[in-house]
Amino acid sequence: MKKIFAMLTVLCLLCSTAALAENAAPFTFRNGISFGMTENEVLAAEGNVRFERDREHIRGGLMFDELEIEHIQENGHSADLHYFFLEGKLAAARIEFDDDWGLSYDEVLNELTSAYGAAAALDLNTLGNGIYLLDDDGRLGRRTDAFQVGNALIVLHQDGDDVEVGYFDLTAAYLK
Repeated sequence: MKKIFAMLTVLCLLCSTAALAENAAPFTFRNGISFGMTENEVLAAEGNVRFERDREHIRGGLMFDELEIEHIQENGHSADLHYFFLEGKLAAARIEFDDDWGLSYDEVLNELTSAYGAAAALDLNTLGNGIYLLDDDGRLGRRTDAFQVGNALIVLHQDGDDVEVGYFDLTAAYLK
């Protein structure tokens, strides 16, 4: 009887954990946008903005559809925003601040740390081919910090004068 009770308890715990995982809210950023949204859903969430469409070919033979929105306001500063879609679903995003009119690396790091806790060391293997969405040659700038939030990897890096924040869906196959 004790064995049956123990097995039922374990089964209930497993079912509860699975239900919680299923109901866990997806990572959202900017205007409630989350990974897996379509281009039309992202544009609807962004509202009335001017954008350009492009195709982004990265190493590894992957082709992303890209939406670029220039001069958005992010935390009161001007930035450029790039959304990357793979097979019609949002798989990554990048916000680029220019030091001339944007936030400094330390300011962005402080804001991310306030929102998500201390940065962690970044294992570049975690990014896989996604590293090329941050930098064409696959070399991140002189400063890099990372934050993992649920199924999202947030990478802050400085490339020359630009400060960039990349958002990656850790469940996306291209990162493996």
